Amino acid sequence: MSIARDKRPVVWLLILLLGSFAGGACLAQDLLGATGNGEEEEDTAEPTMPELGSLREDWWAYFEGPQETVNARVEAFLSRMDEQIDELAPQNQQIATDILEATRDNFDVYQSLLEPPDLDEVPFPEPAAAYTIDELLATAAQARKARREADDELAEVEREERVLSGVTRRRDATFKDYLDAAPGDERWLDGLRLVRVRSSQAVAMRRLAILQKSADYAIRYADRLEERVELILERLAPTANQDELDTLSEATAEAANAVAARENATREAQTAASGLEVDSVEGRYEQRLQEQRALDAEVELAIARVTLALAEARRFATELELDRDVDIAVVEDAALEWSELQSFVEEEIDAWERNTEDELLEVQTIGRDDLSRESRRILDQRTGTAQETLADIAELRSGVADLGLLTRALDNAIADYSGGLRLWLSNAGNAARSAWNRVDEVTGSTLFSVGDTPVTFGDIVQAFIILLIGWALSRGIRMAIRRVGQKESIGRQAALYTVSRLTHYAIIILAFLIALSSIGLDFTSLALVAGALSVGIGFGLQSIVNNFVSGLIILFERTLRVGDYIELDNGLTGTVKAINVRSTLINTNDNIDIVVPNSEFVTNRLTNWTLAEHILRMRIPFGVAYGSDKELVKKAAMEACEGITYTLTHMPGREPDVWLVEYGDNSLNFLLLVWVNRQGARRPTRTRATYLWELETKLREYGIEIPFPQRDLHLRSGWPPPDASGQASPPAEAPEPAD
Repeated sequence: MSIARDKRPVVWLLILLLGSFAGGACLAQDLLGATGNGEEEEDTAEPTMPELGSLREDWWAYFEGPQETVNARVEAFLSRMDEQIDELAPQNQQIATDILEATRDNFDVYQSLLEPPDLDEVPFPEPAAAYTIDELLATAAQARKARREADDELAEVEREERVLSGVTRRRDATFKDYLDAAPGDERWLDGLRLVRVRSSQAVAMRRLAILQKSADYAIRYADRLEERVELILERLAPTANQDELDTLSEATAEAANAVAARENATREAQTAASGLEVDSVEGRYEQRLQEQRALDAEVELAIARVTLALAEARRFATELELDRDVDIAVVEDAALEWSELQSFVEEEIDAWERNTEDELLEVQTIGRDDLSRESRRILDQRTGTAQETLADIAELRSGVADLGLLTRALDNAIADYSGGLRLWLSNAGNAARSAWNRVDEVTGSTLFSVGDTPVTFGDIVQAFIILLIGWALSRGIRMAIRRVGQKESIGRQAALYTVSRLTHYAIIILAFLIALSSIGLDFTSLALVAGALSVGIGFGLQSIVNNFVSGLIILFERTLRVGDYIELDNGLTGTVKAINVRSTLINTNDNIDIVVPNSEFVTNRLTNWTLAEHILRMRIPFGVAYGSDKELVKKAAMEACEGITYTLTHMPGREPDVWLVEYGDNSLNFLLLVWVNRQGARRPTRTRATYLWELETKLREYGIEIPFPQRDLHLRSGWPPPDASGQASPPAEAPEPAD
């Protein structure tokens, strides 16, 4: 046993202090010998017998070595302990004797394990040139048995590892108690306890090594047997004859009759398990007995079906060996059924075994002292039935494994009979059908129920596919409408957009209803659910519903269309880009997309610059200085309009005009009225800036002044006029008031 390195400095200090105060210098010297002066000793030095009052760090090395040496050392150590027990205080002698007896037992086991038993590997026969199906099944059974034994060996190894871990923890705790014990009898007794625990740890370590070696042998043997099974599959030789084929045909017929009989027995057992009284103790026990019998009947039915499959597989293989006219399609269908049977059994067998083990555990935990004779009899029957079920489950596992081997052997026979390519195609088809059946089983399981209507995973997938098809159809129609609208006018484009959105809503709602119908939901129940949720929708989703309805109003009323240039009360201006379910997308002149709730357009005032027509008249005010020629001002303004592309021309009644509208404080105020086209109407700020730019250019060209605010300042003061020299006379002093 090795002392923990991180504890040694503290331990040394404590030992030195104890030695200095209690005369224990020898104890400190002994404990420090292995790491102090003992470092200079050679490794070949003979170990000394441990002294329990002052154990060295390497004290257990005394009990290691050849068996003869260890036996002599153990005998000498135990004899020495017998002598030292007589030197203890009377009250401690019996305690020491008991500890020593347990230590002696541990050493006896330890000595017996120093020479482990011979674990020679089982001789393995050389492979033969050809094998039969019976040899294949026999070798497979041996391989399964060997694998179970190997698993048991591994389980023993794991248990022994847990034992060793527990003993190691006890050794550490005992060693700590030994370090903390006072010198004298207390330390000696703790040292003896440490020897007992350390010997238990040595026994566990030896046992673990032996068990690990045995497990390795068992695993290698099981692996070799499994490899031999694969070799036999490759070297199966045709040895069948007509008599064997007749025997297999009879066995197949008997197995089919057995399956029919087991099906009837299973139905009867299930009926018996569902119609009992459970008001009394005997009734409840009888109920559990019948349930276990029903489970055993299911296992026996599975065994009968596997037995039938084995008989059919061997018969088909024999027919192929005898080169009979075999319908390969029938064999492939049978192989697919066998595969499905294997999958079913593999899924259910663990649950059957677990339920049966729970039944055995429950029966064993029931106290029988206060039970009646009838109740004890039923408990005995439950125990016997559960044990029979476990035996049947073991038989079923072997049968399923054999069925898998025979299926593979039959595949090889089919390949030899019909060719490898056809076999590959057949296997691919069988795998696809098997996968489809598994998917169908999974999707057919009920997830939840709505009222009396069960909803399966397949129903949900089907509903999702219907919604996906509806969305794809809606998207295709909208794209077609959008392409048609690209060739139409702006008004037609807005109308087509409205049609596109309404069509989208209609298709999605219709797909949603069809999806619910495909699940099997009753619309009457759905209406009740919708009515129950209406209050919650009214409060929790009020804003969403309001915006959705507002969007429908906008689409139907057509006061707002895609492509219109609008202005809200808050000053937001831009082009309508899309009208969605909840909101409308506005693209500003700065190319910024702003999402506005639909309710804003219904409840607030909205300016639509391009609702009825795509042209509008703009009012552009400007002013000139007093004294300017009015006709020249008008001429300059008209020429400015003519040079701008936004101005409408050749439209009677919509020519530009200039009005004198006000005599301002500093200027004559004019108003330029000009009709602009669609491009100018969609960019009012830019259009106004363009006209003002051209106006300023023309007015400057004609020399017309654009005034700015001016003020004349007139000052009045009490100063007299200046005299002849130009100096202002000082103001006359005010007369003093009279007394």
